[in-house]
Amino acid sequence: MPKVNLLVRAGQMVPAHDKPAFPDGAVAISGEKIEAVGTYEELSGRYPKAKVVGGQKFLLIPGLINGHGHGRGLTDFQRGARDNTLETWLLDTRKYIPVSTYDDIAYSAARLLKAGVTTTMHNHILKDPTAYEAEFEEALEAYGDAGIRVQFNPGVRNANPFVYGDNKAFLDNLPEKLRSALTAPSPEGSLTGENFVQAVQDLHSRSNTPMSRIGFGPLAPQWCTNELLMDVRKAAEALQAPIHVHAVQSIFQKVYGLQFLGRTLIEYMNDIGFLGPLLVVGHCVWPTEKDIELLAQTGTAVTHHPSCNLRVRNGISPAFHMLEAGVLVGLGLDGKSINDDDDIIQEMKVCFLLHRIPSLELNSPHLTARQVFKMVTENNASLLGYGEELGRLEPGRYADLVLLDYKRMGYPFVDPSHDPVEVLLYRGLGSHVHTVIVNGRITVKDGKLLTMDEEKIGKRLAKASSRQRTEKEKMLVDMMDELKKYAVAYYKGWPGKVKTEPYFEINSRIDALK
Repeated sequence: MPKVNLLVRAGQMVPAHDKPAFPDGAVAISGEKIEAVGTYEELSGRYPKAKVVGGQKFLLIPGLINGHGHGRGLTDFQRGARDNTLETWLLDTRKYIPVSTYDDIAYSAARLLKAGVTTTMHNHILKDPTAYEAEFEEALEAYGDAGIRVQFNPGVRNANPFVYGDNKAFLDNLPEKLRSALTAPSPEGSLTGENFVQAVQDLHSRSNTPMSRIGFGPLAPQWCTNELLMDVRKAAEALQAPIHVHAVQSIFQKVYGLQFLGRTLIEYMNDIGFLGPLLVVGHCVWPTEKDIELLAQTGTAVTHHPSCNLRVRNGISPAFHMLEAGVLVGLGLDGKSINDDDDIIQEMKVCFLLHRIPSLELNSPHLTARQVFKMVTENNASLLGYGEELGRLEPGRYADLVLLDYKRMGYPFVDPSHDPVEVLLYRGLGSHVHTVIVNGRITVKDGKLLTMDEEKIGKRLAKASSRQRTEKEKMLVDMMDELKKYAVAYYKGWPGKVKTEPYFEINSRIDALK
């Protein structure tokens, strides 16, 4: 019989999205795996020598999973980028004063762990394209030191560098000085579309483990060539590794597909053979009903980022409609939670509340608390390639668990007839997380991170970010501000090019009966 070294106890336990809560539950852990799940009375009798953590005041759930992120310890807002429409906001993100890759990601990992996230997806955007191997290693080292599980996807783009569509015509319209600066060749040794697949294959061969699964993150069909996407698809199938892209995120991307490709971006990806299992489409705010059918038919997954989509003015993804159609939909923070703090419990709440209005009819179907719970546990586990290993408290799965202070969450009283998952979504906060266990190891206790000195990392980040900009960095800021003006002019009128018929009825500007 395997040696059980840890017994996690709670007054309420929810082992999975489709399992009822039951009182005085417990999970027995042997090394990295769950050995048994049952009542505390039963398991304490079976494993009397196991160390016990938890108690009656806690709620025990599977570790929460972030389906999409970029490892930003300092948020975009903290670094100077105010929320705005995606296409102009992205230019502001190019102005940042560089900070340590390790510190940035370690600080992000610390914040995620303290909010109950035990696994996160990371789509890596390079700070220095010539130092990509070192950045990948620093990133994985940071996650490893923090003790969080990561599904790591290096990113790349090799098309539409400035706008969606005719970049040559756009550049020709710029002042000569700005055009020359923007079209300078990439430094020798950079990660590009040509060497991207090999670089990820090499990283996979040396770093793919249960704690760091390696996949592909070509940024988007609007930012990558057909050839690159299909090279990635072929390599991913050989490795059985996930592919993550961003698509149909904004109305401008919707217009781009229709105007320049003659079809939606989802139809385009289907036509070239890119849709299918292993592929995850981030955001997916503007899909048509046919797009949703294609996603379901091909087994393509989606991650929903409700707060991010609100903050960068994308809209509201029809996540409920996709789930109803049979699409695998997960939930991602994307570094832009509603409080700018990566609180995934708050993100679950935003998702839950946004999708209670797919219809205005009384008692009509809507997204339930249990569906949201599934999105952030079992669905995210599946789309990150951990389908049978995470997302549920079951024997044989990795021991990733979270204890929350349920007594404080409901203080001074909550009706006992409520499902604890509903209590979590209505009243829960990341600050209610008490204990986090990843791979059988306690990483957070009493709400405090045990694996690294979060305060020291924060001080290093503050020092690095608050220095004076160099002259070269000041020039970059000016250049992005100037470029933004031309981008705004380029996209002017685009939203009016398409007919819209929203999935959600929110309000009406007219007053008339049909």
